[in-house]
Amino acid sequence: MLQCEELKDDEGPSNTLEQFTELEQVLEMIDTMKDCDAPGFEKDYEQYTEILSRYQEQPHLLDPHLNVLLERLLAKVHNRALSEGEMHAAFKYMYIITKVRTYKVLVKFLPHELTDLEFALELLERQNPNEYNQWETRYILLLWMSILVLNPFHMSRLDAYATTSSAPATSGNCVDTTQLLNHTHSKSKMERIFDLCQLYSATNDTCSNIAAYLAAKYLVRADIKDIYLERYLDWVMSEHQSETSDAKFGELAAISAILKHGKREDLLPYADKLLKWIVGLQYKESNDFLKYKCYIKIVQRIGLVYLKPRLAGWRYKRGTRSLATNLNKTTNATANESAGGNETDTDNADADGEEIIVPDAIEEVIEELLQALRSGGSDIRWSAAKGIGRVTNRLSKELADEVIGSVIDILNPLEPHEAWHGACLALAELAKRGLLLPHRLRTLVPLLMQALFYDEMKGYMSVGQHIRDAACYMCWAFARAYNPEDFQPFVEQISSGLLTVAVFDREINCRRAAAAAFQESVGRLGNFPHGIEISTATDFFSVGLRQNSYLNVGDYIAQFEEYQKPLIDHLVERKVNHWDTMIRELTAKALYKLTFRAPEYMSTVVLAQLLGKTESIDINMRHGTVLAIGEVTLALSEIERRDEGNACKKLLSNQLLTDLNELMAKYVHRDMFRGMSGEIMKHCCTDFIRNCSLARIEASITCIESWQYIIDKCLLNKASAIREGASAAFAELCRSYYKGDERAAVNADIIRSYLKGATNIMEEHTRMGYISALGALPDFMIKANLDDVLESLIRHSLTPTQAVITTGEAMNQHENLATGTWSEARRDSVKALSNVVHTLGFSRESKISFGNPKYFNKVVDCFIKAMDEYTLDNRGDIGAWVREAAMNAIQQLVTTCPKDLLQPEQVHKIMLGFMQQAVEKIDRTRGLAGRLFCQIITTTPPIPHIRHHERLLEIFPADVNSVLWLFADQTFPLFCSLLELPDYSQRVLLGLSASIGQLTESLIKYSSAAFFEFLRTHPAEVPRLCKEIVANFQENVMNERVTYPMLNFLDILISSGTINVVLLDESNSFGDDIYRLLNLEIKGHKKLYKLVSSISVYCQLVQVPHLCKRILSKMAIFLGLTHVHVRKTSATKLYEALALHGDSCDIPEENMDEILNILSETDWGSPLITVRPVRNQLCELMGIKPPVSGVAGTSFETAGVAGAAAGVSAAVRIRN
Repeated sequence: MLQCEELKDDEGPSNTLEQFTELEQVLEMIDTMKDCDAPGFEKDYEQYTEILSRYQEQPHLLDPHLNVLLERLLAKVHNRALSEGEMHAAFKYMYIITKVRTYKVLVKFLPHELTDLEFALELLERQNPNEYNQWETRYILLLWMSILVLNPFHMSRLDAYATTSSAPATSGNCVDTTQLLNHTHSKSKMERIFDLCQLYSATNDTCSNIAAYLAAKYLVRADIKDIYLERYLDWVMSEHQSETSDAKFGELAAISAILKHGKREDLLPYADKLLKWIVGLQYKESNDFLKYKCYIKIVQRIGLVYLKPRLAGWRYKRGTRSLATNLNKTTNATANESAGGNETDTDNADADGEEIIVPDAIEEVIEELLQALRSGGSDIRWSAAKGIGRVTNRLSKELADEVIGSVIDILNPLEPHEAWHGACLALAELAKRGLLLPHRLRTLVPLLMQALFYDEMKGYMSVGQHIRDAACYMCWAFARAYNPEDFQPFVEQISSGLLTVAVFDREINCRRAAAAAFQESVGRLGNFPHGIEISTATDFFSVGLRQNSYLNVGDYIAQFEEYQKPLIDHLVERKVNHWDTMIRELTAKALYKLTFRAPEYMSTVVLAQLLGKTESIDINMRHGTVLAIGEVTLALSEIERRDEGNACKKLLSNQLLTDLNELMAKYVHRDMFRGMSGEIMKHCCTDFIRNCSLARIEASITCIESWQYIIDKCLLNKASAIREGASAAFAELCRSYYKGDERAAVNADIIRSYLKGATNIMEEHTRMGYISALGALPDFMIKANLDDVLESLIRHSLTPTQAVITTGEAMNQHENLATGTWSEARRDSVKALSNVVHTLGFSRESKISFGNPKYFNKVVDCFIKAMDEYTLDNRGDIGAWVREAAMNAIQQLVTTCPKDLLQPEQVHKIMLGFMQQAVEKIDRTRGLAGRLFCQIITTTPPIPHIRHHERLLEIFPADVNSVLWLFADQTFPLFCSLLELPDYSQRVLLGLSASIGQLTESLIKYSSAAFFEFLRTHPAEVPRLCKEIVANFQENVMNERVTYPMLNFLDILISSGTINVVLLDESNSFGDDIYRLLNLEIKGHKKLYKLVSSISVYCQLVQVPHLCKRILSKMAIFLGLTHVHVRKTSATKLYEALALHGDSCDIPEENMDEILNILSETDWGSPLITVRPVRNQLCELMGIKPPVSGVAGTSFETAGVAGAAAGVSAAVRIRN
């Protein structure tokens, strides 16, 4: 919880905006606005959109400046001098403001002078509805018209003052001007606006919604409704017949908006006709939720037209509500609430005596709304719920009671989950309006509790999240609706239910909704037990993390006795068998913590319930139950040991112990570990065995044998989680039950079987399981068999080749092929070996410990060799797993062992290995190596025999966490500083060559930058480093893991110019050595990628004068090879080399231009018969002999490179 509090403090309102700071920038962008079709408009428009979108979450910050922004944009629109493209651009800019601030707010800021009406009307008429590129123009004009039509003057008078159009000239995307003027003169403004409402509400684009809004504002005017309202309604109804499939949503939205904004007395004459029409459309039968949503909105608003606006006099009125009063819980506050709790509404007192006339059509309206509560669309259910609340508020008490009863009847097990969700929303809306009288609570609260915990499987998914969320909304509404006295009988149920959901629900939104409802109840009602303390603990951030909610918040709430049993019962009844494995595991851990709060209840009630569920056929139930039993048993045993010596009741009775002993044996007897369900059972059973072993319960021989059988079975499983669980269980089982002289023979048999199993060469996971078990052995079992265990683990920690070198035994060819790529097994063996070292320790009093140099040196040598594994397969560098395990093991070993055991040579090899890994290519491995290396050199007491230790402490920080070790830009500069130390530089260079020679751009960038910076600042070190580069190349010739990146590394290094002082020194053999090693590397190989990489290095050596002719001869061979890619690459690289370093070659100047022209203009992808004569011409110009293809072994072209290039065609065995 402390972590959550820190998180909450850090995530304050620091990311909120205070004001619209970009006003000047936006105004400047408006002033410099370009034409829509002008170059650069899209870029400016995107920048403008990006600025305003920042305020999407806080749009109110724009309000003080909307007048200025709209004034500038509308000035552009009114300006006749501007082109039509700039006018459309202004409307696009206005639309972005509308999108951020919403049209309902923006419309209030638009100008509404009479002079603007004619301008906007004519401009809108000029637009082409089918021109989709300028839809923003039509959108804003329709929105503008919706405020202009609200002018207080009679619309017919406006035609007497018609003025000359001031709208801009038209172009291709507007209707014809002549036709428009004729149209204008023939119709009144009233008719023209009506035509526009029809035109744009019939479109299916974004403009249709605004057209519906305009129609609603226009057609409900007093001077328009009598002329055009019925006509418009008839037109829409004629457009939407029952057989119409392509519904126009704008028209339906217009009807809905008219029913919303119009007066009841104006709409009542059309209500019957509209209801008959809309019900006859049968839109609810279709799968189109958008149609159904419009349908429900129209139906509910027709219902409101039928009923007079009123507030039901019979509704429940809470009276005075004060948060401060509730929190103080004063007597006066309670008295005041009681006095004002059920006061009548004097404003509506006369309404009770008035007879309410309810048309028969209301029954059909309510029936449609009730059916919509079962719809598959959440938006539809939400709209229907609000409609039921609004309609019910205008009914008499008797009719409203029937409606409420119908809604409550939906909450039954036979209804689908959609119906439960809709009913919960409807009941919440009724409660908010005071329409749920207190006598209904006795019926509703049990249904509410069912909704709070609704979670059912439907195929491969679970449904219920939305229902639980809606149930929390119900609780929130109840808290605001009722007096504490009326709600008091249900406080215990609802408070427990809300807290249970708040801490134990799977979904974060449900947990937060329940926490919010609980806090609302605490504030409004003031009678929830321990409300303030719990509300503080169950805040938004605390319940946001599921693990924190289960294990910390739940445990905190359980300290209050009122909530202990409800929390525990919920876990046992509903979460132990949850469909999500993670929830079942968290449930078991939560029950472990809650056991300390109510140990007797757990012992006498809960354990018996859980044991009874172990017979279930539901695999989820069995899995969760076994996990829970193990955790509760462990907690009870810890409580017994803690209270040992005090007079306390025994929590684990003999009957419980008997049941626990028989449980695993029963599963083994029934063979319940087969198939998919068996995999799940293996996981929980190993966890159960581990917990029972930690608890050290009294176990029979049969019980222990069944436990050992299960562990042996799980050790062979393919799933790593099951194997790890089995190893952990085996370790605790041995510590608790295998100690004693009478077990010596049995223990020896177990170890022998595990040692034999570890030699398996058929399946990797089998070896991994047995090796992990060997690493989990306790000290009293290892000591008797240390030599055998150590030999086995060391052998299996190394590759077959390394193992042969280490042990001297003959290599089994079959084993080498089978286990060569078993890096995961070797990783587990390294970890097991580290565990064995940690278990036995470094005692000097016993020879059978790692204080004995005999054993200690074996282990250290094994770890050092494991740190040099680079196994590759189709998964990549899988040897990195072994190297990481070895580095962790070494760091733990050297920092905990007696320092006099460490030999100087061992320490040096360890440091070299860490340095190399810290500059290699894999981020994860490099970060781990850097962190552990820094810990080793800064550990206290200091590790002896570290060369240049003082200099290392100067380079690396004392605080390991001050460096981000995963980031190359922070680690490479540190380790490149080690290049000044000859004892370390060669291995660092080996790692750097792997990083700089890779294909990852960011890695190359930072590694090469750090390396070249060192070379520039330490020129005296360059000759030595070049010798070491040659040594690394020499030692790893034909080792593709090293040489392939080495070729790229050399290309980058030589091209950088940082080693020119060595490269151009005739007395230095660096260039000759590289040339010689390149020839060795590509000789006899057929791998194209290596040939291509070598070409780049060859061409870089052109700048060495005495090598130039040899390099040109080599390139001439490459230019004549059969591989097109090799020829093209050779030509390109040679062109670049000669262009840069041609003056170093002994080529006549008059020939150089011709050579470069031939290299660049020749199509080197042409057939060899065409290319080779060109190649020979180049050779003559460069002053070298053309290559000759002859008998194998007589020419380098055939004997040296022909193999690498997959051979040369037999048809060209003559001189070209």
